[in-house]
Amino acid sequence: MSERLFIRLGSHQEQACSWLVWSEQEQEIIASGELSDAASLASLKDRVGNRPVDILVPTSSMMLTDINLPEKGQRQALRALPFLMEESLATSIEDMHFVVGPRTGEKLSVIAVAHQQMQDWLTWLSDAGLKAKRLVPDCLALPLDECQWAAIRCGDELVIRTGQGTGVSLPEAWQSFALPKLMASTPTGDESINVASYSQELAFASANIEHKPLELPMLVFAKGILNAPVNLLSGVYKPKREYSKQLLLWKNSAIICVLAIVLALVNKGLDIRQLNQATMELNQQSESIFKSVSPSTQRVVNIHSQMGAMLKSMQGQGGGVAFFEMLSGLQTAFKQIPDLKPNSLRFDANRNEIRMQITANSYGQIEQFKDLVSKDFEIDTGAMNSNEDKVTSTVTVRSK
Repeated sequence: MSERLFIRLGSHQEQACSWLVWSEQEQEIIASGELSDAASLASLKDRVGNRPVDILVPTSSMMLTDINLPEKGQRQALRALPFLMEESLATSIEDMHFVVGPRTGEKLSVIAVAHQQMQDWLTWLSDAGLKAKRLVPDCLALPLDECQWAAIRCGDELVIRTGQGTGVSLPEAWQSFALPKLMASTPTGDESINVASYSQELAFASANIEHKPLELPMLVFAKGILNAPVNLLSGVYKPKREYSKQLLLWKNSAIICVLAIVLALVNKGLDIRQLNQATMELNQQSESIFKSVSPSTQRVVNIHSQMGAMLKSMQGQGGGVAFFEMLSGLQTAFKQIPDLKPNSLRFDANRNEIRMQITANSYGQIEQFKDLVSKDFEIDTGAMNSNEDKVTSTVTVRSK
């Protein structure tokens, strides 16, 4: 939206406040007026909605000056800036807000305004529901327009911009004696000061007056505020970044999405944990079976390499696959009778058979093992011997 609201505040709450709504697109004034005091600012809220506004504040409420500050060592000097200005201030530097303006040669413009005054302005705006985008001294919103000075009359005040970052506000009673001294203190050599005049009948002795189009003072300020070199909303008064309304509307949705992602990751983590647990159990079962078919192996470090080594030690070079196929077929029987263990195992690749000496707790377990294995293999059992509550037998298993 191209419409913007400009407000010029007073130094005190009971002073009048001027305002203007300007359309940048149409280049015309939409509305303007004057409020009796700062307490009436709330009436402007409907005109601006929730958008920030540009605020002009009176130059008379602060000090704008130049100080000599060489560019070399500027960073260290800026830290000591309040102390450099201490003698020219009537109040303690702890009570003042300092803002650095533009530099001209070795001169740096500085603005000093009381913290209490800044807080008053911001409180008035906050109470009215208005957000300040920038806070600019009114004199620095006057366009210089290639002149050294710029001036405009606002009521009984003469607002003068005396440089890129300096200016004054002179009450009518002071103008006759303060203005000549101000001009005399401005170094121009033999040349006269060029003054851009935005009001009628402005008199500056020994100055060149360049008359500009006569417009409402608020319109002149509105057109120049975007090019103002300073914004008093800096340092401790710098506005905090705010999220747009659109982002706030999506806040709850974003929270739900984040929670869904977190829950999905947690669920995925649980699945991975369960998978790792299952893999561990499978590895343990594989090691248990390997140890059961190779009783001489006490420790399994790498089951794949140890199986390969055992294959090489078996008879025949082509029986490895057949051996593991038969061993896999015997796995179910060994699992169903966990008390039955093989003491020794030998594979005959030529005859494609496994010969085992097994030990069980009873004759019945050996018979049960025989019944289970005979479903897939031919099995022959030798004599069964009983010794110390254990029964041993020799078993020969062949493929059908």
